[in-house]
Amino acid sequence: MNTNNKFRQPLIIVAIVTGILFAISFINYEVDIPSINFKIRNVDILSDIKDDLSLPQSINHNSNIGPVERKKIQYSEAGFGFPELILDVLNSSVVKNENINENIQSVQIKKTSITGNLKQLSYFYDALKNAKSKTVRIAHYGDSAIEGDYITADIREVLQNKFGGSGAGWLGITSQDITFRQTTKHTFSNNWETAALYQSNPKNIPLGISGEAFTPKGNAWVQYETTSFKRSLKDFSIVKLYYSNAKNSQIYYSFDGGAKQSVALKPGSSVQELILKSSSRVKSVRIEFPTADQATFYGVSLENEPGVYVDNLPLRGNTGVDLGTLQANMLKDFGKYLDYKLIILEFGLNIAGSRQTNYDWYEKEMVKVINNLKVAFPKTSFLMISVQDKSMKKGSNFVTDPAILKLLESQKNIARETDIAYWSLFDAMGGENSMHSWVDANPPLASADHIHFNPTGAQKIGNIIAEALLEKYK
Repeated sequence: MNTNNKFRQPLIIVAIVTGILFAISFINYEVDIPSINFKIRNVDILSDIKDDLSLPQSINHNSNIGPVERKKIQYSEAGFGFPELILDVLNSSVVKNENINENIQSVQIKKTSITGNLKQLSYFYDALKNAKSKTVRIAHYGDSAIEGDYITADIREVLQNKFGGSGAGWLGITSQDITFRQTTKHTFSNNWETAALYQSNPKNIPLGISGEAFTPKGNAWVQYETTSFKRSLKDFSIVKLYYSNAKNSQIYYSFDGGAKQSVALKPGSSVQELILKSSSRVKSVRIEFPTADQATFYGVSLENEPGVYVDNLPLRGNTGVDLGTLQANMLKDFGKYLDYKLIILEFGLNIAGSRQTNYDWYEKEMVKVINNLKVAFPKTSFLMISVQDKSMKKGSNFVTDPAILKLLESQKNIARETDIAYWSLFDAMGGENSMHSWVDANPPLASADHIHFNPTGAQKIGNIIAEALLEKYK
Protein backbone atom coordinates (compact mmCIF):
# COMPACT_ATOMS: atom_id res chain seq x y z
CA MET A 1 0.00 0.00 0.00
CA ASN A 2 1.29 3.45 -0.94
CA THR A 3 1.11 5.61 2.16
CA ASN A 4 2.68 8.74 0.67
CA ASN A 5 0.60 11.85 1.38
CA LYS A 6 -0.60 13.35 -1.93
CA PHE A 7 -2.56 16.28 -0.54
CA ARG A 8 -0.46 18.72 -2.60
CA GLN A 9 -1.42 17.24 -5.97
CA PRO A 10 -4.90 18.90 -6.19
CA LEU A 11 -3.32 22.23 -5.30
CA ILE A 12 -0.75 21.81 -8.07
CA ILE A 13 -3.48 20.94 -10.60
CA VAL A 14 -5.58 23.96 -9.58
CA ALA A 15 -2.52 26.22 -9.87
CA ILE A 16 -1.72 24.92 -13.38
CA VAL A 17 -5.32 25.32 -14.60
CA THR A 18 -5.53 28.83 -13.11
CA GLY A 19 -2.29 29.77 -14.83
CA ILE A 20 -3.56 28.52 -18.20
CA LEU A 21 -6.85 30.42 -17.83
CA PHE A 22 -4.98 33.54 -16.78
CA ALA A 23 -2.80 33.34 -19.89
CA ILE A 24 -5.78 32.71 -22.19
CA SER A 25 -7.59 35.76 -20.78
CA PHE A 26 -4.97 37.97 -22.46
CA ILE A 27 -5.61 36.47 -25.90
CA ASN A 28 -8.14 38.41 -28.00
CA TYR A 29 -10.27 35.82 -29.71
CA GLU A 30 -13.85 35.38 -30.79
CA VAL A 31 -15.32 32.49 -32.78
CA ASP A 32 -18.70 32.81 -34.45
CA ILE A 33 -20.35 29.81 -36.14
CA PRO A 34 -23.65 31.19 -37.56
CA SER A 35 -24.73 27.88 -39.07
CA ILE A 36 -25.29 26.44 -35.60
CA ASN A 37 -25.88 29.72 -33.79
CA PHE A 38 -22.80 29.16 -31.60
CA LYS A 39 -20.28 31.68 -30.31
CA ILE A 40 -17.12 31.57 -28.23
CA ARG A 41 -16.24 34.89 -26.65
CA ASN A 42 -13.43 36.25 -24.54
CA VAL A 43 -13.85 35.59 -20.83
CA ASP A 44 -11.91 37.69 -18.34
CA ILE A 45 -11.41 35.61 -15.18
CA LEU A 46 -10.38 38.75 -13.32
CA SER A 47 -13.58 40.66 -14.13
CA ASP A 48 -14.95 40.24 -10.60
CA ILE A 49 -12.00 42.10 -9.05
CA LYS A 50 -11.37 44.69 -11.74
CA ASP A 51 -12.43 48.30 -11.37
CA ASP A 52 -15.78 49.39 -12.79
CA LEU A 53 -13.85 51.18 -15.57
CA SER A 54 -14.16 47.87 -17.44
CA LEU A 55 -17.90 48.51 -17.79
CA PRO A 56 -19.35 50.45 -20.73
CA GLN A 57 -18.93 54.18 -20.20
CA SER A 58 -22.66 54.86 -20.18
CA ILE A 59 -23.13 52.33 -17.39
CA ASN A 60 -20.04 53.29 -15.40
CA HIS A 61 -21.11 56.94 -15.13
CA ASN A 62 -24.75 56.23 -14.34
CA SER A 63 -25.18 56.48 -10.58
CA ASN A 64 -28.65 54.94 -10.87
CA ILE A 65 -27.25 51.54 -11.83
CA GLY A 66 -26.72 49.40 -8.77
CA PRO A 67 -24.38 46.48 -8.15
CA VAL A 68 -26.85 43.85 -9.35
CA GLU A 69 -27.28 45.55 -12.73
CA ARG A 70 -23.53 46.06 -13.06
CA LYS A 71 -22.86 42.38 -12.36
CA LYS A 72 -25.57 41.34 -14.82
CA ILE A 73 -23.95 43.43 -17.53
CA GLN A 74 -20.54 41.88 -16.82
CA TYR A 75 -21.94 38.37 -17.02
CA SER A 76 -23.92 39.11 -20.18
CA GLU A 77 -20.99 40.69 -22.00
CA ALA A 78 -18.81 37.75 -20.99
CA GLY A 79 -21.22 35.53 -22.87
CA PHE A 80 -22.37 33.51 -19.88
CA GLY A 81 -25.82 33.19 -21.45
CA PHE A 82 -28.10 33.63 -18.45
CA PRO A 83 -31.69 32.52 -19.19
CA GLU A 84 -33.81 35.51 -20.18
CA LEU A 85 -36.02 35.19 -17.09
CA ILE A 86 -33.00 35.62 -14.78
CA LEU A 87 -31.84 38.60 -16.79
CA ASP A 88 -35.28 40.14 -16.59
CA VAL A 89 -35.56 39.56 -12.85
CA LEU A 90 -32.09 41.00 -12.23
CA ASN A 91 -32.99 43.97 -14.35
CA SER A 92 -36.33 44.61 -12.67
CA SER A 93 -34.77 44.38 -9.22
CA VAL A 94 -32.77 47.56 -9.77
CA VAL A 95 -35.12 49.66 -11.92
CA LYS A 96 -37.69 51.68 -10.03
CA ASN A 97 -40.90 53.31 -11.21
CA GLU A 98 -39.98 56.78 -12.37
CA ASN A 99 -40.73 59.17 -15.20
CA ILE A 100 -38.69 58.64 -18.33
CA ASN A 101 -35.86 61.11 -18.82
CA GLU A 102 -36.86 62.81 -22.03
CA ASN A 103 -33.25 63.83 -22.64
CA ILE A 104 -32.11 60.26 -23.19
CA GLN A 105 -28.77 60.29 -24.94
CA SER A 106 -27.96 58.51 -28.22
CA VAL A 107 -31.49 57.16 -28.91
CA GLN A 108 -33.34 58.47 -31.94
CA ILE A 109 -37.04 57.66 -31.80
CA LYS A 110 -38.52 57.72 -35.28
CA LYS A 111 -42.17 58.67 -35.62
CA THR A 112 -43.69 55.64 -37.28
CA SER A 113 -47.27 55.44 -38.51
CA ILE A 114 -49.49 52.39 -38.66
CA THR A 115 -49.71 50.97 -42.18
CA GLY A 116 -51.65 48.18 -43.86
CA ASN A 117 -55.43 47.99 -43.76
CA LEU A 118 -56.31 51.07 -41.74
CA LYS A 119 -60.03 50.64 -42.48
CA GLN A 120 -59.91 47.42 -40.49
CA LEU A 121 -59.14 49.53 -37.41
CA SER A 122 -62.60 51.13 -37.60
CA TYR A 123 -64.08 48.62 -35.11
CA PHE A 124 -61.66 49.91 -32.51
CA TYR A 125 -61.90 53.60 -33.32
CA ASP A 126 -65.70 53.56 -33.49
CA ALA A 127 -65.83 51.88 -30.08
CA LEU A 128 -63.53 54.54 -28.58
CA LYS A 129 -66.14 57.19 -29.34
CA ASN A 130 -68.45 55.56 -26.76
CA ALA A 131 -65.79 54.57 -24.23
CA LYS A 132 -67.22 56.84 -21.52
CA SER A 133 -70.38 54.75 -21.38
CA LYS A 134 -69.33 51.33 -22.71
CA THR A 135 -66.19 49.33 -22.02
CA VAL A 136 -63.66 49.05 -24.84
CA ARG A 137 -61.39 46.06 -24.45
CA ILE A 138 -58.00 45.35 -26.04
CA ALA A 139 -56.10 42.05 -26.03
CA HIS A 140 -52.31 42.39 -26.12
CA TYR A 141 -50.71 39.05 -27.00
CA GLY A 142 -46.93 38.73 -27.04
CA ASP A 143 -43.88 36.83 -25.89
CA SER A 144 -41.55 37.60 -22.99
CA ALA A 145 -41.18 41.20 -24.22
CA ILE A 146 -44.55 41.99 -22.62
CA GLU A 147 -44.33 39.64 -19.64
CA GLY A 148 -44.79 41.35 -16.29
CA ASP A 149 -47.22 43.80 -17.92
CA TYR A 150 -44.26 45.46 -19.68
CA ILE A 151 -45.35 47.72 -22.57
CA THR A 152 -49.01 46.79 -22.03
CA ALA A 153 -49.20 48.79 -18.79
CA ASP A 154 -48.10 51.96 -20.56
CA ILE A 155 -50.45 51.53 -23.51
CA ARG A 156 -53.21 51.02 -20.94
CA GLU A 157 -52.31 54.10 -18.93
CA VAL A 158 -52.26 56.42 -21.95
CA LEU A 159 -55.62 55.18 -23.21
CA GLN A 160 -57.28 55.15 -19.78
CA ASN A 161 -56.11 58.71 -19.14
CA LYS A 162 -57.73 59.82 -22.38
CA PHE A 163 -60.86 57.66 -22.58
CA GLY A 164 -61.55 56.60 -18.98
CA GLY A 165 -61.49 53.30 -17.21
CA SER A 166 -59.22 52.13 -14.38
CA GLY A 167 -58.04 48.69 -13.39
CA ALA A 168 -55.50 46.14 -14.58
CA GLY A 169 -57.95 44.00 -16.53
CA TRP A 170 -57.00 40.37 -17.10
CA LEU A 171 -54.88 38.38 -14.64
CA GLY A 172 -54.29 34.64 -14.55
CA ILE A 173 -54.96 32.44 -11.53
CA THR A 174 -51.24 31.68 -11.20
CA SER A 175 -48.44 33.39 -13.06
CA GLN A 176 -44.74 33.09 -13.91
CA ASP A 177 -44.06 36.82 -13.64
CA ILE A 178 -45.02 37.60 -10.05
CA THR A 179 -41.39 38.28 -9.07
CA PHE A 180 -41.09 41.27 -11.39
CA ARG A 181 -44.63 42.42 -12.23
CA GLN A 182 -45.06 45.82 -10.63
CA THR A 183 -48.59 46.73 -11.67
CA THR A 184 -50.34 44.15 -9.45
CA LYS A 185 -49.24 42.14 -6.43
CA HIS A 186 -50.36 38.60 -7.22
CA THR A 187 -50.10 35.68 -4.76
CA PHE A 188 -51.61 32.20 -4.77
CA SER A 189 -51.47 28.81 -3.06
CA ASN A 190 -49.19 26.07 -4.38
CA ASN A 191 -51.93 23.52 -4.99
CA TRP A 192 -53.05 24.56 -8.46
CA GLU A 193 -52.71 22.33 -11.51
CA THR A 194 -51.74 24.47 -14.51
CA ALA A 195 -52.07 23.74 -18.22
CA ALA A 196 -50.80 26.25 -20.77
CA LEU A 197 -49.52 26.81 -24.29
CA TYR A 198 -46.04 27.39 -22.88
CA GLN A 199 -45.87 24.06 -21.02
CA SER A 200 -47.19 20.51 -21.27
CA ASN A 201 -50.91 19.78 -21.20
CA PRO A 202 -51.07 15.96 -20.89
CA LYS A 203 -54.78 15.95 -20.01
CA ASN A 204 -55.63 18.10 -23.06
CA ILE A 205 -57.56 20.56 -20.92
CA PRO A 206 -59.22 23.21 -23.14
CA LEU A 207 -57.24 26.41 -22.66
CA GLY A 208 -58.78 29.83 -22.16
CA ILE A 209 -58.29 33.17 -23.88
CA SER A 210 -54.84 33.60 -22.29
CA GLY A 211 -53.70 30.14 -23.39
CA GLU A 212 -53.94 28.87 -19.82
CA ALA A 213 -56.26 26.83 -17.58
CA PHE A 214 -56.10 26.20 -13.81
CA THR A 215 -57.62 23.50 -11.61
CA PRO A 216 -57.70 23.72 -7.78
CA LYS A 217 -56.59 20.72 -5.75
CA GLY A 218 -58.62 21.51 -2.64
CA ASN A 219 -58.42 24.52 -0.33
CA ALA A 220 -56.69 26.58 -2.99
CA TRP A 221 -56.70 30.37 -3.07
CA VAL A 222 -55.56 33.39 -5.05
CA GLN A 223 -55.17 37.03 -4.03
CA TYR A 224 -54.78 40.22 -6.09
CA GLU A 225 -53.67 43.51 -4.61
CA THR A 226 -53.16 46.87 -6.28
CA THR A 227 -49.92 48.85 -6.22
CA SER A 228 -49.07 52.51 -6.66
CA PHE A 229 -47.06 51.83 -9.81
CA LYS A 230 -49.67 53.39 -12.14
CA ARG A 231 -52.28 55.97 -11.20
CA SER A 232 -55.08 54.16 -13.05
CA LEU A 233 -54.41 50.87 -11.21
CA LYS A 234 -54.75 52.05 -7.60
CA ASP A 235 -58.11 50.36 -6.93
CA PHE A 236 -61.02 48.36 -8.37
CA SER A 237 -64.64 47.63 -7.51
CA ILE A 238 -65.50 44.74 -9.85
CA VAL A 239 -63.91 41.30 -10.13
CA LYS A 240 -64.95 39.09 -13.04
CA LEU A 241 -64.04 35.41 -12.66
CA TYR A 242 -64.06 33.09 -15.71
CA TYR A 243 -64.50 29.32 -15.47
CA SER A 244 -66.16 26.25 -17.03
CA ASN A 245 -67.18 22.67 -16.18
CA ALA A 246 -68.08 23.50 -12.57
CA LYS A 247 -69.37 21.01 -10.03
CA ASN A 248 -72.24 21.98 -7.74
CA SER A 249 -70.02 23.92 -5.38
CA GLN A 250 -69.24 27.39 -4.13
CA ILE A 251 -66.28 29.69 -3.72
CA TYR A 252 -65.53 32.27 -1.03
CA TYR A 253 -64.22 35.80 -1.47
CA SER A 254 -63.42 38.86 0.59
CA PHE A 255 -62.42 42.45 -0.24
CA ASP A 256 -59.64 44.24 1.66
CA GLY A 257 -59.52 41.48 4.29
CA GLY A 258 -63.18 42.02 5.22
CA ALA A 259 -66.02 39.59 5.83
CA LYS A 260 -65.93 36.39 3.82
CA GLN A 261 -68.78 35.91 1.35
CA SER A 262 -69.84 32.85 -0.65
CA VAL A 263 -71.27 32.38 -4.11
CA ALA A 264 -72.31 29.28 -6.04
CA LEU A 265 -70.75 28.28 -9.33
CA LYS A 266 -72.92 27.62 -12.36
CA PRO A 267 -72.53 24.15 -13.94
CA GLY A 268 -72.04 23.82 -17.68
CA SER A 269 -69.35 23.10 -20.24
CA SER A 270 -69.32 26.59 -21.74
CA VAL A 271 -67.36 29.48 -20.27
CA GLN A 272 -69.12 31.28 -17.42
CA GLU A 273 -68.56 34.78 -16.07
CA LEU A 274 -69.04 35.35 -12.33
CA ILE A 275 -69.14 39.01 -11.29
CA LEU A 276 -68.11 39.93 -7.74
CA LYS A 277 -68.92 43.52 -6.80
CA SER A 278 -67.70 45.59 -3.88
CA SER A 279 -69.85 48.36 -2.43
CA SER A 280 -66.85 50.69 -2.67
CA ARG A 281 -63.47 50.82 -4.34
CA VAL A 282 -60.98 48.39 -2.83
CA LYS A 283 -57.32 47.50 -3.08
CA SER A 284 -57.37 43.71 -2.70
CA VAL A 285 -59.50 40.63 -3.18
CA ARG A 286 -58.93 37.08 -1.96
CA ILE A 287 -60.80 34.17 -3.57
CA GLU A 288 -60.87 30.70 -2.02
CA PHE A 289 -61.64 27.44 -3.83
CA PRO A 290 -62.43 24.79 -1.18
CA THR A 291 -63.29 21.84 -3.42
CA ALA A 292 -60.78 19.83 -5.41
CA ASP A 293 -61.40 19.85 -9.18
CA GLN A 294 -64.52 21.95 -8.68
CA ALA A 295 -64.08 23.71 -12.04
CA THR A 296 -61.58 24.77 -14.66
CA PHE A 297 -60.69 28.39 -13.98
CA TYR A 298 -59.10 30.73 -16.52
CA GLY A 299 -58.51 34.06 -14.81
CA VAL A 300 -60.07 37.25 -13.53
CA SER A 301 -60.50 40.84 -14.64
CA LEU A 302 -60.10 43.73 -12.19
CA GLU A 303 -62.20 46.70 -13.28
CA ASN A 304 -64.03 49.87 -12.33
CA GLU A 305 -66.23 52.09 -14.47
CA PRO A 306 -66.55 51.83 -18.29
CA GLY A 307 -63.56 52.95 -20.30
CA VAL A 308 -60.58 51.22 -21.90
CA TYR A 309 -59.11 47.96 -20.56
CA VAL A 310 -55.95 46.46 -22.04
CA ASP A 311 -55.37 42.79 -21.18
CA ASN A 312 -51.75 41.67 -20.88
CA LEU A 313 -51.52 38.14 -22.36
CA PRO A 314 -47.87 37.02 -22.46
CA LEU A 315 -46.74 33.63 -23.74
CA ARG A 316 -43.13 33.16 -22.68
CA GLY A 317 -40.91 31.51 -25.28
CA ASN A 318 -43.68 31.46 -27.89
CA THR A 319 -43.64 32.43 -31.55
CA GLY A 320 -47.39 33.12 -31.66
CA VAL A 321 -48.08 30.03 -33.77
CA ASP A 322 -49.46 28.12 -30.77
CA LEU A 323 -52.42 30.51 -30.57
CA GLY A 324 -53.77 28.48 -33.48
CA THR A 325 -54.36 25.55 -31.13
CA LEU A 326 -56.96 27.43 -29.06
CA GLN A 327 -60.38 25.94 -29.68
CA ALA A 328 -62.77 28.01 -31.80
CA ASN A 329 -65.74 27.44 -29.46
CA MET A 330 -63.64 28.53 -26.47
CA LEU A 331 -62.62 31.75 -28.22
CA LYS A 332 -66.23 32.48 -29.14
CA ASP A 333 -67.35 31.86 -25.54
CA PHE A 334 -64.85 34.41 -24.30
CA GLY A 335 -65.83 36.74 -27.09
CA LYS A 336 -69.35 37.00 -25.65
CA TYR A 337 -67.95 38.45 -22.44
CA LEU A 338 -64.74 40.20 -23.40
CA ASP A 339 -65.83 41.49 -26.85
CA TYR A 340 -62.37 42.68 -27.84
CA LYS A 341 -62.37 45.68 -30.16
CA LEU A 342 -58.64 45.42 -30.84
CA ILE A 343 -56.27 42.46 -30.73
CA ILE A 344 -52.55 43.30 -30.78
CA LEU A 345 -50.06 40.59 -31.77
CA GLU A 346 -46.44 41.25 -30.75
CA PHE A 347 -44.25 38.22 -31.45
CA GLY A 348 -41.03 37.44 -33.24
CA LEU A 349 -38.15 37.27 -30.75
CA ASN A 350 -38.40 33.52 -30.35
CA ILE A 351 -38.60 32.61 -34.01
CA ALA A 352 -35.72 35.01 -34.78
CA GLY A 353 -33.70 33.38 -32.02
CA SER A 354 -33.99 29.93 -33.59
CA ARG A 355 -31.77 28.43 -36.27
CA GLN A 356 -34.45 28.92 -38.91
CA THR A 357 -33.51 31.03 -41.89
CA ASN A 358 -36.61 30.41 -44.00
CA TYR A 359 -39.79 31.82 -42.51
CA ASP A 360 -42.25 30.63 -45.18
CA TRP A 361 -43.73 28.08 -42.80
CA TYR A 362 -44.06 30.74 -40.11
CA GLU A 363 -45.96 33.02 -42.48
CA LYS A 364 -48.42 30.23 -43.32
CA GLU A 365 -49.01 29.32 -39.67
CA MET A 366 -49.46 32.91 -38.48
CA VAL A 367 -51.89 33.60 -41.32
CA LYS A 368 -53.96 30.67 -40.02
CA VAL A 369 -53.76 32.02 -36.45
CA ILE A 370 -55.00 35.46 -37.43
CA ASN A 371 -57.75 34.16 -39.70
CA ASN A 372 -59.00 31.87 -36.90
CA LEU A 373 -59.05 34.81 -34.48
CA LYS A 374 -60.96 36.89 -37.04
CA VAL A 375 -63.63 34.18 -37.23
CA ALA A 376 -63.96 34.09 -33.44
CA PHE A 377 -63.92 37.91 -33.18
CA PRO A 378 -65.61 39.10 -36.40
CA LYS A 379 -66.07 42.71 -35.27
CA THR A 380 -62.56 43.21 -33.97
CA SER A 381 -59.63 45.21 -35.30
CA PHE A 382 -56.18 43.61 -35.51
CA LEU A 383 -52.73 45.16 -35.28
CA MET A 384 -49.48 43.29 -35.84
CA ILE A 385 -46.46 44.85 -34.13
CA SER A 386 -43.17 43.88 -35.74
CA VAL A 387 -40.25 42.31 -33.98
CA GLN A 388 -37.85 44.78 -32.36
CA ASP A 389 -34.19 45.14 -33.25
CA LYS A 390 -31.95 42.45 -31.76
CA SER A 391 -28.19 42.84 -31.75
CA MET A 392 -25.37 40.37 -32.12
CA LYS A 393 -21.65 40.97 -31.56
CA LYS A 394 -19.58 41.29 -34.73
CA GLY A 395 -15.97 42.09 -33.99
CA SER A 396 -16.04 44.98 -31.56
CA ASN A 397 -19.47 46.23 -32.70
CA PHE A 398 -23.08 45.30 -32.08
CA VAL A 399 -25.10 44.90 -35.28
CA THR A 400 -28.60 43.78 -36.16
CA ASP A 401 -29.02 40.02 -36.28
CA PRO A 402 -29.61 39.22 -40.00
CA ALA A 403 -32.49 36.95 -38.96
CA ILE A 404 -34.40 40.04 -37.80
CA LEU A 405 -34.31 41.59 -41.27
CA LYS A 406 -35.67 38.41 -42.85
CA LEU A 407 -38.37 38.10 -40.21
CA LEU A 408 -39.51 41.69 -40.75
CA GLU A 409 -40.30 40.91 -44.36
CA SER A 410 -42.24 37.83 -43.31
CA GLN A 411 -44.28 39.82 -40.80
CA LYS A 412 -45.14 42.39 -43.45
CA ASN A 413 -46.29 39.52 -45.68
CA ILE A 414 -48.44 38.12 -42.86
CA ALA A 415 -50.17 41.47 -42.30
CA ARG A 416 -50.70 41.90 -46.04
CA GLU A 417 -52.04 38.36 -46.50
CA THR A 418 -54.50 38.67 -43.59
CA ASP A 419 -55.42 42.26 -44.50
CA ILE A 420 -54.76 43.75 -41.07
CA ALA A 421 -52.89 46.80 -39.77
CA TYR A 422 -49.13 46.73 -39.19
CA TRP A 423 -46.77 48.86 -37.10
CA SER A 424 -42.99 48.60 -37.22
CA LEU A 425 -41.45 48.66 -33.77
CA PHE A 426 -38.13 48.03 -35.50
CA ASP A 427 -38.39 51.32 -37.40
CA ALA A 428 -39.73 53.27 -34.43
CA MET A 429 -36.77 52.41 -32.22
CA GLY A 430 -34.33 53.59 -34.89
CA GLY A 431 -34.10 50.77 -37.42
CA GLU A 432 -31.04 48.71 -38.21
CA ASN A 433 -28.31 48.57 -35.54
CA SER A 434 -30.43 50.60 -33.11
CA MET A 435 -30.65 48.18 -30.18
CA HIS A 436 -27.13 48.91 -28.95
CA SER A 437 -28.00 52.60 -28.60
CA TRP A 438 -30.93 51.59 -26.36
CA VAL A 439 -28.61 49.48 -24.23
CA ASP A 440 -26.01 52.24 -24.15
CA ALA A 441 -28.46 55.08 -23.47
CA ASN A 442 -28.32 57.14 -20.29
CA PRO A 443 -30.36 55.88 -18.52
CA PRO A 444 -30.31 52.45 -20.27
CA LEU A 445 -33.49 51.48 -22.11
CA ALA A 446 -32.69 47.81 -22.79
CA SER A 447 -30.94 44.93 -21.08
CA ALA A 448 -27.35 44.02 -21.77
CA ASP A 449 -28.52 40.91 -23.63
CA HIS A 450 -29.36 43.30 -26.52
CA ILE A 451 -32.75 41.61 -26.87
CA HIS A 452 -35.14 42.81 -24.16
CA PHE A 453 -36.26 46.28 -23.13
CA ASN A 454 -35.92 47.12 -19.45
CA PRO A 455 -38.86 48.75 -17.58
CA THR A 456 -37.77 52.24 -18.63
CA GLY A 457 -37.49 51.22 -22.27
CA ALA A 458 -40.76 49.29 -22.12
CA GLN A 459 -42.49 52.41 -20.83
CA LYS A 460 -41.18 54.38 -23.78
CA ILE A 461 -42.26 51.68 -26.24
CA GLY A 462 -45.75 51.53 -24.71
CA ASN A 463 -46.07 55.28 -25.07
CA ILE A 464 -45.09 55.35 -28.74
CA ILE A 465 -47.44 52.45 -29.56
CA ALA A 466 -50.29 54.36 -27.91
CA GLU A 467 -49.23 57.48 -29.82
CA ALA A 468 -49.34 55.57 -33.11
CA LEU A 469 -52.83 54.25 -32.31
CA LEU A 470 -54.12 57.71 -31.42
CA GLU A 471 -52.57 59.27 -34.54
CA LYS A 472 -55.18 57.50 -36.68
CA TYR A 473 -58.08 58.18 -34.32
CA LYS A 474 -60.49 60.85 -35.52
